[in-house]
Amino acid sequence: MKQFHLILALLLVSSAPTIKAQVIDDNAGKTYYYYDEATQKKVKEVFHHKQVVKIMPDPKQYGSYIDTFMYLKNGPYTRYDENGNLTCTGYYADEKKDSVWKYYNPKGDLIRLERYKKGALVN
Repeated sequence: MKQFHLILALLLVSSAPTIKAQVIDDNAGKTYYYYDEATQKKVKEVFHHKQVVKIMPDPKQYGSYIDTFMYLKNGPYTRYDENGNLTCTGYYADEKKDSVWKYYNPKGDLIRLERYKKGALVN
């Protein structure tokens, strides 16, 4: 049964659509580069994650199940602009902003603080 799940996972990963981003996985952390269409700039994110396996019924085959691997942001988070300047830092708890988030201007000056609890802004 373990071999079936491993083969299924490999098939799902190999058939996944191509994303215009570069992801570098460092064990429990990720460095993620992407192009932000809104700002027309390259962005770098560094965050920790945890892997969650979601098992759900297969709608195409009664009695069968589909395994889906999800990576949830969980832990310290840092974002940089295309010039390598720090733009924000914070903390995620199960994909939701938590704790204090700090935002910086391109000169590195702190411009805003926000406090979150389980994804809700509490300022």
